[in-house]
Amino acid sequence: MDNLIWQRVSPWSLVYFVVHFAFRFVKDGVFNLLPIMVVFVTQVEDKLFWGQVTVAVAIVGLLVYSFAYHINFRFCITDEHEILLNKGVFKKERLTLNFLRVQNVNITEPFYFKPLGLVNCIFDAAGSTSQEAVLPGVTTQYAEQMRERVLAYKETQQQTEAKQQLEATHSNEPQQCLVLSNKEVAKFGLMSNMAILALAALAPFMNAMLEFLETAVINRLESFYQQEMGTLVDAAALAVFSILVLVVLVAVLLSVLMSLIRFYNFQLYFQAGKFKRIAGLLERHQLSVSLDKVQSLLIKQNLIARLLKRYTVQCLQATGGGFSAGAKSKQSLVMPVLTLEQVKQVYQWVHPWLNLTGVDFKALNFKGAEKALLIKNLCFYALLPSALIAVMGYAGEGYSPVYSLLCVVLLSLLVYLSYRRYGYYFYHYQGRYYAVFRSGMISAHYRVFELYKAQSTCAVSTYFMRKSGLKSLSIQLAAGTVTMPYIKAEQADEIIDFILCQAESEQRSWM
Repeated sequence: MDNLIWQRVSPWSLVYFVVHFAFRFVKDGVFNLLPIMVVFVTQVEDKLFWGQVTVAVAIVGLLVYSFAYHINFRFCITDEHEILLNKGVFKKERLTLNFLRVQNVNITEPFYFKPLGLVNCIFDAAGSTSQEAVLPGVTTQYAEQMRERVLAYKETQQQTEAKQQLEATHSNEPQQCLVLSNKEVAKFGLMSNMAILALAALAPFMNAMLEFLETAVINRLESFYQQEMGTLVDAAALAVFSILVLVVLVAVLLSVLMSLIRFYNFQLYFQAGKFKRIAGLLERHQLSVSLDKVQSLLIKQNLIARLLKRYTVQCLQATGGGFSAGAKSKQSLVMPVLTLEQVKQVYQWVHPWLNLTGVDFKALNFKGAEKALLIKNLCFYALLPSALIAVMGYAGEGYSPVYSLLCVVLLSLLVYLSYRRYGYYFYHYQGRYYAVFRSGMISAHYRVFELYKAQSTCAVSTYFMRKSGLKSLSIQLAAGTVTMPYIKAEQADEIIDFILCQAESEQRSWM
């Protein structure tokens, strides 16, 4: 690594970084700042002055951050046919992308580079756009040379014999079948978060809705409760509570209805290394997925699913990133509500070794995150919010220290549960290497994939993490990113080297 020749990009690439981060702020940040914008519109009096101040601060911050990012941006093309990127301001990140994992080399010419004859060279890694390798502000000749170099190397390394042999071994397998009743499908509406998302989407309009309900419904309910129950209860509070219960019930019923429309008469078949799913109420949709194209499997069980003793299994396929990624992710194979025995059945088709230890993975010896993650999250997500609540409470009336105590206990419990969920495990079975990554809080998520399907890997560390010898591991798959925060730096480096070794030495196609 010491002999690597690191290169800078053109100074004109600073324009790309400014535009890139401005677009990311508009795309992701505006929605997150929506509650603050609502408060600004409704509470701030001198909107023009404070609006100008906010815009000026945002522009200066954008320019300073983009300049710092440009200064820290380095890239290197190694003799081992890898693209290395060093980038980041507050978090230093190294992205490693092998030529074999590059799906395509795209050359784009933004309008601001056209007079200069510069382009952006984008190495599409078939995953999240945050993990794709982009060399901004390079010459057209250099971008064309890189495209020819990558595609030529991929062409010489492509091997189809292993895939043909794998298909031949599956040709005589009997057809397996899994059928879900509509009663089971309806339970997915209770397990899914569609009802919560519907309520969250209505949050900015809650005040207007409450005003309408107050004049049209709540006042009448209050009069009815007052007439029937007299002074036994608070009629106004009971009327509001009744409306809230009704809204939640309607959202849950809509979630159940959407589940039935999507998964009505669910049928799943597996034969010769291919899945075939048939489901749908208004339209019977058939989805065929080859096992070779499955990049990873995801097993999920949230709180309601645990009460129902059901699981959701998802076979994740490759996504191209960008705006098309969402559409492609909808094509992933979802088995919405499975019993424990059905989950074992499905996983035995895909990964037979999982059936040896049980689907709950309790027999696996997971390695967790370091305690520094727990300490950091307790400070930022438990102690700090509780202190703010205490400070704001002292300014008001009727404040009790019990509120802050309850807040810190509840938030600390959630932080601890999240910390305990993190874990990773590697498994070797019949000459193949697999990884299982665990995450969650109240719910549990298990991500299972074969190591050779990794597109790229990187390790991120802040200043204090580097002082403590820690790194956060990130593995980019064609179906998304798998992360493991706060592990020892030497372990992270060993994992990255081992994964890259598996990805480079394996001749089987990852698609």
